[in-house]
Amino acid sequence: MMNEKTKRLIKRRMLIALAIVATLLFTAYIYLTNAIKIYELDQQKIQIAQQIENEKIRSNQLDEQVKQMGSKNYVENFARKYLGLYYPNETIVIVENQDNTAESDVKTVGQ
Repeated sequence: MMNEKTKRLIKRRMLIALAIVATLLFTAYIYLTNAIKIYELDQQKIQIAQQIENEKIRSNQLDEQVKQMGSKNYVENFARKYLGLYYPNETIVIVENQDNTAESDVKTVGQ
């Protein structure tokens, strides 16, 4: 039979082995949770970068619109389309398409 000293040595080695296994499992858990978090943050970073790019494009489009707003062409088109305004010497011709939608075409009448 084993003596008391050998039993204590076996118990001590088992406790050390159990502590090592627990430490390894805890380390693996921490590593995996951090790896998952890093992956999620990378995906979020990619989404935000795409949103920034989309907003830059939208900003450029809005800048172009602002530049065009001061032009005579823009003001005339806006007045025609949204306000129904035309020059006094213009004739409005409404053409009906096959899909029953109407388009107006403006012809200037010479005097």
